[in-house]
Amino acid sequence: MKKAGIALFALLTLLELTSSVLAQGFEVIDYDWGPFAASYIDANGNQRHRYVGPIFERIENPQGDTAHAARPLFHNWYQVEGDFNRREVLWPIWVNRSRENSAYWRFLLNFGWNWDVNDPESRYRLWILPFYFQGRDVNGEDYLAIFPLAGKIHEFFFWDKIDFVLFPLFVRSQVQDIVAKTFVWPIFSRTTGPGLKRFRIFPLYGYSEREGLGRKSFYLWPFLTTVHYTLPRSAGRGWILFPLLGHLKLTDQETWWFIPPIFRYSIGEDQNRIYGPWPFFQKEEGEVDKFYLFPLYGRKRHAGYNKQFFLWPLGQYESTVKDTGEKKKFHFIPFVYHFYENPSKPMEPESDGEASYTKVWPLFQNSSKHGGEVTRFTFPDLNPMRGGPIERNYAPYWHLFVHTRYYDAVDTEILWGLYRSAKRGDDYKYRSLFPLFNYTRDRGDDEKHFQLLKGLIGRHRVGEKKRWQVLYLFHFGDKDLQP
Repeated sequence: MKKAGIALFALLTLLELTSSVLAQGFEVIDYDWGPFAASYIDANGNQRHRYVGPIFERIENPQGDTAHAARPLFHNWYQVEGDFNRREVLWPIWVNRSRENSAYWRFLLNFGWNWDVNDPESRYRLWILPFYFQGRDVNGEDYLAIFPLAGKIHEFFFWDKIDFVLFPLFVRSQVQDIVAKTFVWPIFSRTTGPGLKRFRIFPLYGYSEREGLGRKSFYLWPFLTTVHYTLPRSAGRGWILFPLLGHLKLTDQETWWFIPPIFRYSIGEDQNRIYGPWPFFQKEEGEVDKFYLFPLYGRKRHAGYNKQFFLWPLGQYESTVKDTGEKKKFHFIPFVYHFYENPSKPMEPESDGEASYTKVWPLFQNSSKHGGEVTRFTFPDLNPMRGGPIERNYAPYWHLFVHTRYYDAVDTEILWGLYRSAKRGDDYKYRSLFPLFNYTRDRGDDEKHFQLLKGLIGRHRVGEKKRWQVLYLFHFGDKDLQP
C-alpha cells in the first residue's frame, strides 16, 4: 500500500512538471490532463488542483482560504477570517468545526462543544443522545445527567435548566425566571414566574394565568375549556364544550364554534373568519386576506406578505415586499425550488445584489448573483437540498456538466475535465478535449499554443516567433521560445 502511494505521488509530480513545461507562459492553466490531473485558476480566481476526477481536490481562493477533499472520505475547509476550520469525515458520520478558540464536534448522535479550548474552566457540552449529558453553562455552573435515572441538564434547546429524578416521576424545568415542577409527567405540574401561574392535574383540571393577559382553564380535558382575557383592547370570556359547541365574546370580536374545531364563525373590528369544515375550508377578511381549500389551494396576504400553496405540502409560493427589498420563493417538492431576492440597497458590501437560485431535481441547478453577472450551472443535480455537506462531499461525482461565470470570466467543464474551456474577457481563451487536443490564445501577449494528443504534434507562437513540437520530445523552430 505504501509503495502504491509513493508511485502515485511520483506519477502526479511527473505530470505536473511535464505539463508545466508544455504550458509555460499561460497564467490560467498550469497543466491539464483531463479528468486525471489538472491545475488551473477558475473563473472566480480560485487556484484549483484536481486529481482522479472529483476524488482529490485542493482549492485556494484569493483571500487565502483553502479546501482539501478526498471524496467521499474527507473534506476540510479553512477560512482565514475568523480562523474558521470545518472537517467532515464520511459525512454524516463525523463533523468537526473550530473558530478561533471555540470547537464543536459530532459523531453520529454524539455532540461536543467547547467555547474556549485554552481555558479549562470554559463553557462546554458533551451530549451522548439520549442517555448522557455533561457540561458547564454560561454562568460557570457544572451539570451532569444520565437519562432517565437522574441529573440536571442546562441550556437544552429553549430550556435554561432541567432537573429530573427517575423520569417521568419528577422533572423541574426553568426558562429565565419561569420554573415548572412536574410529578409523574405529564400528570401533576405547577409553574410559577413573574406574572405567571400554571397548575394541572391532567386530564382532570388545569389553568394558566398570566398578568395582563387573562386566565385559561380546562376541566376533563379536552371536553371543557374556558378563557378570560383581560387585554385592554380585547377583553372578555369564552368556553368550548368539546365536541359540541363553543363561544367567545370579546370587546372587539365574537366567535362561535360548532363541533369544534370543525366549524367556526368569527366577526370582529379587524378580522372576520369562516371555517367549515376545518381544515378543508378557511376564509378570512380584514387585515389578513386568507382563503384555503385544503389541500388543493390556499392563499394568505397581509402587509406586503403573500403566501400560496397548491397540493399541500408539495407546492408553495411566498413573496415579501419590505423596506429592505423584495423576496420570492417557490417550490414543488421535491422537483422544483426557486428563490429570488432584490435588495433595496444592492451596493452594500455583504449584498449579492439581485440574486436568484433555481433547482429542477434531478436535472440541474442554477445560481445567479449581481443581476446575472455571476452564475453557476450544474447538470445533473441529484441533491434534493440546496448546498450543504452533500454538495461538498458527494455532488461533484454527478456534476457531469458545470458552467461558471464571474463577470467576463467563463469556465465550462464536462465529465470532470474531459472537456474544459476557459475564457477571460476577449483576451484569453482555452479549449481542451483530453487527450485529443488543447488550444490556448492570449491576445494580451500575442501568444497561441496548440497540441494534438498532448504533444504528438504541437505549435507555440508568440508574435512572429514559432516553435514546433513533434513526437513529444523533438522541438524545432525559434530558439527564443522555451519548449
